[in-house]
Amino acid sequence: MCRKPWALANALEKLEYGNSHYRPKFSDVQAKESSAHMFIVNPLKGGAIQSLFSTHPGTDERVRRLRGMRF
Repeated sequence: MCRKPWALANALEKLEYGNSHYRPKFSDVQAKESSAHMFIVNPLKGGAIQSLFSTHPGTDERVRRLRGMRF
């Protein structure tokens, strides 16, 4: 899958950090809703309800799994 899973984990953490520190304008929010499916990190903030319907693990779970890989 990946020779350097720690590098992929670091990249995911950077993407998550950038997404959490970005303050969108109103027009950006509308654009995010229509293009959220194309993002690596979910641009739409949600709570526990959204996580129930999520089809993919969250970034923290992905990073945990990648860091647990041994090659």
